[in-house]
Amino acid sequence: MAINYPPEILRAGRALVGWKQSQLAQAAGVSRHTLLRVEEGQNVMLETLTSVVRALEDQGVEFTGATTAYGVGVRWRTPSGRTGEDPAEDDVPKKG
Repeated sequence: MAINYPPEILRAGRALVGWKQSQLAQAAGVSRHTLLRVEEGQNVMLETLTSVVRALEDQGVEFTGATTAYGVGVRWRTPSGRTGEDPAEDDVPKKG
């Protein structure tokens, strides 16, 4: 899996699933602050990017590479769409 997706594509993947940043952070096992850095295009560890991409892929998101006709993007991997469950709101760590 190549991890060179622009931040806009990662945000688009999160929007496709319909998650808040806190939900994706929980599913990826990273802090919301770290996810914010990912979505702003700041430098983060490759392991962090891999975790975020994997969490979205686990929900049925497919990242598409650029072709001569189209740019990179996101779409549902299956015609039925989403395959996973939302993290429970109680499981999302609260800042406090």
